Amino acid sequence: MPKAIFGRPINAVTPGGTHIGVNVVTLYKGKVVLFEKPGLPGGPEVGDLWFPWDYLEFGEQPEVWAKHILKQWGKVEPKEMKLAEVFSMVPPGEDWNLVFQYVAELKALPKNGENVKNIKIIEHAQLPRMVGWLRRSDVKRFLTAVDME
Repeated sequence: MPKAIFGRPINAVTPGGTHIGVNVVTLYKGKVVLFEKPGLPGGPEVGDLWFPWDYLEFGEQPEVWAKHILKQWGKVEPKEMKLAEVFSMVPPGEDWNLVFQYVAELKALPKNGENVKNIKIIEHAQLPRMVGWLRRSDVKRFLTAVDME
């Protein structure tokens, strides 16, 4: 059985390699905040609605990086943020992703950040089938895990 063995960090993607990511399910006054960001990987089955995410920079702390991502995507800071889960996935046709999944209640309404076309604020019941690579059931599980729903 193959094992995950890591070499020195490089600035290129290695096929079959590993990416360590940070994803933040965002809430404002208890409602779900979605970011429309066209052109991200995933194809038409994923769509353009995402929660803020990025790959972790070498040596960076996941919680610090999550706050950086919120500023980059929505020019906003978390009022409260909790780690919901660390999970492993291999998106179709992609490399292995190990993801630190946070849930954050935002201090203020977000604004369009880098390459964000639109921001949607919806009720939990209006969650689409997919938000990025996350299924609706995943999002609900994360919200329940941190008791912010």
